[in-house]
Amino acid sequence: MSDDTDELPEARAATSTPGEVSMASAASPTGSSPLGWPLVERRRSNRTPPGGIDRRATRGTNSPLVHTLTAAPLWPFRLAALAGALFRAAPGFTLGDWHIGVAAIVLAVYTVVTWRHPIPYRDDTRVRMRIVAEQACNVTAILISGAWASPFVLFLVPTGMLAGFAAGGLYSATVSAVAVAAVTMQHVPGIGVRTGLQDSALWAGLLGMVAFTSGLAHRAAHDAARQQQVALDRVSRLAEANSLLFSLQRVAQTLPASLDYDEVLDSTVGRLRTMVRHDALAVYLVEPTTRRAVPARTNGVHHARAFPLDRLPAGLHAAVESPKTVRLDDMLPGAGVTPLARSGLYSALRARGALVGMVVVECNEPGAFGQQQSEVVHGLSEPFGIAIDNARMFLRIRTLAADEERSRIARDLHDHVGSSLALIGFEVDRAISVADDDGDIAPVLRQLRSQVSAVVTEVRDTLYDLRTEVTDSRDLAATTAEFLQRVEQRSGIRTHCDVRVPVRLPMVAERELWQIVREAILNAERHSQAQHLMVAARQDGATVTITVRDDGVGLDATTARPDSYGLVGMRERAHRLDAELSLQSLPTGGTEMKLVFTNEGRAT
Repeated sequence: MSDDTDELPEARAATSTPGEVSMASAASPTGSSPLGWPLVERRRSNRTPPGGIDRRATRGTNSPLVHTLTAAPLWPFRLAALAGALFRAAPGFTLGDWHIGVAAIVLAVYTVVTWRHPIPYRDDTRVRMRIVAEQACNVTAILISGAWASPFVLFLVPTGMLAGFAAGGLYSATVSAVAVAAVTMQHVPGIGVRTGLQDSALWAGLLGMVAFTSGLAHRAAHDAARQQQVALDRVSRLAEANSLLFSLQRVAQTLPASLDYDEVLDSTVGRLRTMVRHDALAVYLVEPTTRRAVPARTNGVHHARAFPLDRLPAGLHAAVESPKTVRLDDMLPGAGVTPLARSGLYSALRARGALVGMVVVECNEPGAFGQQQSEVVHGLSEPFGIAIDNARMFLRIRTLAADEERSRIARDLHDHVGSSLALIGFEVDRAISVADDDGDIAPVLRQLRSQVSAVVTEVRDTLYDLRTEVTDSRDLAATTAEFLQRVEQRSGIRTHCDVRVPVRLPMVAERELWQIVREAILNAERHSQAQHLMVAARQDGATVTITVRDDGVGLDATTARPDSYGLVGMRERAHRLDAELSLQSLPTGGTEMKLVFTNEGRAT
């Protein structure tokens, strides 16, 4: 297990309380690994989603090594032994010794067969039995054709080399020693002890040298194969780690940029579905008010239920308590989020030091998840947590902004349309009174009609004001000029627009600035009794200075209070922009609003 994953071998209860789950940091599947992340595991199943990651088993330390002695064939030594044996057996052929003839034919056929189909240099039972059978054939041919004087004793050399190359020097020495002992037992009685032992010692020394040299070759080949395997493992691990890091980098770059709440949740589940094989997947979000983990998105989970934070299943509780991803390899049925889960991965989603939610990935069979799946879930948890937290904050801000806009619309309707409708009501009452007195109602109705027309015009103006906004195609200067022209047409105030902001500001900042400017213009139109209204703006590097000035009665004489909703809203918007807002009455008469905004360091 890597440093990013905690493993819980068993889970014996469906729920847990603090202290009931003991987490043990498991060792790496490969023992001591040259990398910090043991990401390479042997495949056990090809069932994987497109672009996903297979289930993998633990890599053992006794993985088979590929032998590197294929470049040292034995056929030249076998052919040399056959040629030497036939040369030495020529006198026997002349004398008609059928033992030598039969042995020569058998060994010649066997040499040709092994030349075309060599015995592999592999240390297993089958190869060892073939070596024993070959040595038995050699000894039989030697025993029936003169013991150490036999022309076929040369066949002991390639067989000893084969034993050493395949199974090592000790096995080669053992096979050769048995052959020497068998031949010596027949040779000594016929030729004498001294001479027989001398001949045996000579051949034993020769075969011992063969066993020693072939054993060294076997040892060197084994070391080379192990080094090659280690190098391949390292390359494979680096490739897997590089692929995983690339995927995590793409997720980290794309997810936090999205601010749509549903899009972030769907993306979270979608990415996990394609990267980790599973039977059940769920994303739980924490509700701060109720202290419950509520399922927000699921896949393969039927009848998903919410959990109180103090009664979470074992895996979720362990994930909340640990900064790492928790892996359960052997759970009892009912111990997970789904009833059939036997293994699972659980990771907490955190942002700004707070618990945002949890990710659950479960499978219906034990030990279904390897180390790489744990690394994937752990690597995705941080960007998922940040993205979900960003989306929730944006949703909260958008809700507050909508509430603020509704309040402003209600105020505008109440201040203007509401008072006009109340006046219409009074006129209707007057018309009824005149009609009851049998008076002339026509003048009253004409006045009522003009007031209704004024209300309709005012409603249209209010709706136009609400729709006027800075967009991608219309900047602050164009929006201000168009709005001032509309104000001049409906109120008769002479307006002048001198907005010079050549470099566009960030859209969020530009819209906030426009809302402040619009509120200042509307205040001047409604309360200042001005004849002239001027809006000017200058951009000096990262600083933008906006001035709204009128020649009306001044701030102190207007009906707008300093703590009125419009002025309070202007100050709040300026505070959000870290801008400086000032309102003052001019000595020459009128009101001036000045707004200084610095854009340095803000993203466009």
